[in-house]
Amino acid sequence: MEQLPENYGRNTKDTRTVPQLVKEANKKKAKRVSGKSVKNHFSKMSSIWRYYLLRDLVDKNIFIGWRFDTKQKTKRVRWSDEYLEKLINASFDISTTISKETYSFIVGVGSYTGMRLEEICRIRCEDIQDIKGIPCIVIQEHHGTKKEPWTAWNPKSEAGARVVPICEKLIEAGFLNFVERSKAKNSSYVFSELKFTGKDKKRSGLIQRNFSTHKSRLGIPATTVFHSFRHYVSTKLRNIHEHGEGGLREVWIDNFLGHEGNNRSVGNTVYLDEVDVENLKRVADSVQYPEFWDIRKLMA
Repeated sequence: MEQLPENYGRNTKDTRTVPQLVKEANKKKAKRVSGKSVKNHFSKMSSIWRYYLLRDLVDKNIFIGWRFDTKQKTKRVRWSDEYLEKLINASFDISTTISKETYSFIVGVGSYTGMRLEEICRIRCEDIQDIKGIPCIVIQEHHGTKKEPWTAWNPKSEAGARVVPICEKLIEAGFLNFVERSKAKNSSYVFSELKFTGKDKKRSGLIQRNFSTHKSRLGIPATTVFHSFRHYVSTKLRNIHEHGEGGLREVWIDNFLGHEGNNRSVGNTVYLDEVDVENLKRVADSVQYPEFWDIRKLMA
């Protein structure tokens, strides 16, 4: 598994065997599947083998006791002003089924909320709710159907399930109007153009590839990816001192981003569960970008 090429499984029409793919990867000195991916596969297989063990169908669990190199090969960094300027001034001219409007609002939501890409792509129309008069994205669990079990969604952790107020910049750019148009189409999802793809049935697969291709054409390096927006938001918010005008408490920031936080005392845990939405709105509106960053430009 560790010898497989990095893009293994992405082309569903590729019928070559594993030894053939490994041979080609060796010849081309291609990048290989990450240790983290291999570990995830072994973890899933291990749970199946535990089930077999309980029923005496196997002698032992062959998927435990392994070690994996899970160190990140490429260090991810937050967006620099230089690369943000390149991105905002470039037309999204990728041959794809995704419109410029969908692309721009996915980038806009990512840049102002720090939400993970799959979280964004999974936003349902029912997740856009007014809480105390503040429009919010409610990241919550959804159950799948028998016919489409992959539509089930469980946030990454307890902290992952959260309320994310929509900042004024996104509202001014027309995000809520975009949501209403999705509702008018009777779409369950805000980003109606996206589909579940790949073996893992993610909604983010196509936009992730499109975004990667687009930014690479602009000369933006592999160290800066979509997830770098999350780093950018986190860094900018944590640089706002807790005390004084506009101060933000760390627990507010953790709750906004879906981080568990360092202080997990009982009192703090209860407080995190009851963070007032007005405080979270303060956090949302505190995410500041250079003046040139106007996501409406991405639609041009």
